[in-house]
Amino acid sequence: MPLASRLTQFLGRWTAAASLCLSVAVWAQQGPPAAPVEVAEAQVRALAPVIWVAGTVTSLDDANIAAEVAGRLVTVADEGDPLERNDVLARLDDTLFKADVAEARAAVASEQANLTFLRREVDRLQRLARQNNAAQTQLEQTLAQRDASQNNLEAARARLQIAQERLARTVLRAPFAGVVVRRAKRAGEWVNGGDAVLQLVDTERLEIETTAPVALRPFLSLGQRLKIKTDRQQGTATLRAVVPVADVQSRLLRLRLEIAGGEWLAGQPVKVALPTAQPQEVLSVPRDALVLRRGGSYLFKVNTDTTAEQVFVDVGIADGEFIQVGGNLDAGDRVVIRGNERLRPGQPVRVKDGAAQ
Repeated sequence: MPLASRLTQFLGRWTAAASLCLSVAVWAQQGPPAAPVEVAEAQVRALAPVIWVAGTVTSLDDANIAAEVAGRLVTVADEGDPLERNDVLARLDDTLFKADVAEARAAVASEQANLTFLRREVDRLQRLARQNNAAQTQLEQTLAQRDASQNNLEAARARLQIAQERLARTVLRAPFAGVVVRRAKRAGEWVNGGDAVLQLVDTERLEIETTAPVALRPFLSLGQRLKIKTDRQQGTATLRAVVPVADVQSRLLRLRLEIAGGEWLAGQPVKVALPTAQPQEVLSVPRDALVLRRGGSYLFKVNTDTTAEQVFVDVGIADGEFIQVGGNLDAGDRVVIRGNERLRPGQPVRVKDGAAQ
C-alpha cells in the first residue's frame, strides 16, 4: 500500500477516536440525558384495608317459565332469542280449549234464554194473581225456577270465564324482556301444568351476589361503592342490600350489589373488595410509583430542579390503585409513576407532555 494511503487511513482512525473521547468527556461533564417520566402527586386520601371475595353476576329477572295447562307444544322460542315483555314464548295446541269455550258459551246462551222465559212467566202469573186468576203455588214455583235459573246462568258464565282463561293460557308470554337461555321442552312434546318449558333471563338488569364474614358488618353500609374486578375488566358497584341473617354454619352474610355500566354477563365470576376497617386519612401514592427490591421499597420524587430523588418508604394500607406510604415525602410532592424502573438517584428527568403534574 502506498505511504500516502496508509497515512490517510491512520489520520481517519485517529480523528474518529478523538471525536469519541471528546463525546465521552462532554457526557461526563454534563451528566446523563434527562429521562422521560410520568408523574402523579402524593395526596392524603381516605383508605381502608380490603379483602377480595368471590361473587357472581346475576340477573334481577331469571325465571323458569312453566306451562299453566296440559297440552302438546306447537311452538317454542329458540335459545338466544331476544324477547320483549309480552312476546310469545310458546304455544300449545288449543283445539280442545276452543271447543270448551264454545260449549261454555252455548251453555250461557241457553241459561240466558231460560231465565228470560221464566221472568216473563213470573210477570204473567203475578198479573193473573192480582186478578185471582192464578194459583199462588204456581206463582211460587215459577219464582223458585227463576231464581234457580239466575244461579245457573251465573255458574255458566263462570265456566265460560274459566274456559276462556284456560284457552288464553295455551300461549306462554314473556313476563319481562330478556333472552331465552335454555329450552326444557321442544315443539311436539306433551307438557303438564307446572312443567318447565324454557328459561328466560333479563341480560340488562344485572347485579352481583356475594357473601361477607359477619365481622365485616360494621364496615358495610347501603349505598357504599365497592370495587369489583375480573381478569380482564374492573369497575365499581353499589351495595344495594345486606341480608340481615347470617348462615349458621358459614357465618356469612349475603350481599347484593348494583352494577353501574360495563359489559358484564349473567353468571360471570367476579371479585369484590370488602373493607375490613374504617377508612383512615393517610398519605398515599399510586401503586405504580413503588419500586420493590430486596433491600426495601422506594420511589422517586421530582425535585424543583427536575432531578429524581430516591426516597425509601414504608408501605401501609392498600386500597385499589393507591397505597399508604411513610418516609421523606409530603402531600403535593410529585412522584414518578412511569419510567421509574431505570432511574438513578439525582438523574435529570423530563415530565412527558400530558402527564399528571
